[in-house]
Amino acid sequence: MKTSNREKKGKRQTRQKVVIYRTVITSRDHPTAEQVYERARKELSTISLATVYRVLKELVKEGKIGEIVVNKQSRYDYKTEYHHHFVCTYCGKIFDIDIPICQMARDFVEGPGHVIENAQHTFFGKCKFCVEKEKKGK
Repeated sequence: MKTSNREKKGKRQTRQKVVIYRTVITSRDHPTAEQVYERARKELSTISLATVYRVLKELVKEGKIGEIVVNKQSRYDYKTEYHHHFVCTYCGKIFDIDIPICQMARDFVEGPGHVIENAQHTFFGKCKFCVEKEKKGK
């Protein structure tokens, strides 16, 4: 059976896709599409914002990167395995939370035979950097 151009297009490994993927997996700050665009432009000046949005959507669908929606804005994550996040409501930074509770929650749900395909738990508060900044300001 012959593969259509449309099917090939989604699976193509274009230079843009490689640059966008590399940008996300080397970022630890859960960048927005606009931040990915700005960083990718340093390596590939001809890339467009529309291409970044399209490729990010493809990479998420393919399971190569994660997507976190915070305050109605998508942020992209190099980690695709089950984990939680902490969002600072003061500076907006997002931190990964890798603690045993993540696996405990997964074991509890999957124990009766359920299969988790995706889960996101996000904790909100003030990060240690903002707490320290506040203490210095007093």
